[in-house]
Amino acid sequence: MHDVKQYADVLAKPIFRELTKAIGLAAHGVGVGSFVYLRRVFETLVEEAHQVAKNDVGWNEEEYERGRMGEKILLLSKYLPEFLVQNRAIYGILSKGVHELSEDECLAAFPAVKLGIEIILDAKLEEAARRKKLQVAAKSIQALVAANNR
Repeated sequence: MHDVKQYADVLAKPIFRELTKAIGLAAHGVGVGSFVYLRRVFETLVEEAHQVAKNDVGWNEEEYERGRMGEKILLLSKYLPEFLVQNRAIYGILSKGVHELSEDECLAAFPAVKLGIEIILDAKLEEAARRKKLQVAAKSIQALVAANNR
C-alpha cells in the first residue's frame, strides 16, 4: 500500500479507499473483486474530466452520453492524460474481468492494469505539481513587480 499513498493527494478520499481496497483484495487472492474497485477508480477519473469538459463551449453532451467508454475517452482526450487515451482498452479489460474472467485470470492481469492506473495517476500528480509551481511563480513575480513599483 505504501507505493500508492502518494495518490491520496489527487484522489478523493472515497476513491483512494477504493484503490487501496482493490490492492488489498488482489493481495488476498480476490481477483474479480479487485477489478470491480479498479474499474470504479478508472470511471471516476473519466468522470472528473467529463465534469470539466461539459462546461466548455461547443461540448456535445448528447454525443458523450450516447458513447461507449472508449468513445467517451476519445471525446475527453484533451482533458485526460495521454496514457489513458492511448490505452483506453484498460476499461475493456476491467469490464471483461468483472463479467467474464476467472479469479485467476483477474489476478494475473491485476499488476498490469494497476500499473496502467498508476501511470494515469502519476500524470495527475505531475499536473498538480505543475499548477502549484505556476501559482508560486506568479505570486513571486507579482511580489517583485509590486516591490519595483514602489
